[in-house]
Amino acid sequence: MSRNEWERGEIKLSTKEFGSVRRDLIAFYNARQTRLFEQAKQVYGSLKELGKGRRNFDYHAAFERVPAIAFTLNGRDGYHEIFDAIFPSKLVEGKGWMQSSKPKVPKKSQFAPLKQSATVIPVGNEAGIGFKKDLRLVIWQVSENNHSVERAREHAMGKAFFNRLGRVVWTRGTGGEIVGNDEYNQDSHENGGGANYVTARYGVADKQFKRSFSAGRR
Repeated sequence: MSRNEWERGEIKLSTKEFGSVRRDLIAFYNARQTRLFEQAKQVYGSLKELGKGRRNFDYHAAFERVPAIAFTLNGRDGYHEIFDAIFPSKLVEGKGWMQSSKPKVPKKSQFAPLKQSATVIPVGNEAGIGFKKDLRLVIWQVSENNHSVERAREHAMGKAFFNRLGRVVWTRGTGGEIVGNDEYNQDSHENGGGANYVTARYGVADKQFKRSFSAGRR
């Protein structure tokens, strides 16, 4: 079922946590890039072997079988990145963007690591993690699209982000909220319906919410 949705939030961290969180997430991203590049080379080699000497061989269909070998320990993590690297897209006049029908040797530049000073970490094609060092802010942003929030949170980088936030030591003045919306909520015609809603709270924002919730129950 279709579900057009988006999500965004700014979380303030302490000076110590900001540096630690950014360092850990960049390290995770870079290690994943290295692993995916090695897997891409394995998949490419398997595809070339499968199609050797066979005319009109359907490499795209074969790719569906190869991941069972290369992705065994990783639950097909990186499937789309590896497919796009092996079958790169190009603009064809009159047809738009089309992916290569034959496998191309994956390039290391397609799995480039980030510098430690990076201000954005991609999360698939629809989301990203941003950093504002001067304000000690980490930003989670998911573009509006069909099931985009679901995909971003299920992506390996998205999982790493939320797992890392779960280990942050929140101090005074740190924390924040992530808000979002979706097409079903926006269609609400009830009083106050359709407004953006909070999907996660951290630090001071979470404490304030719990305090107000407890007060309201008295």
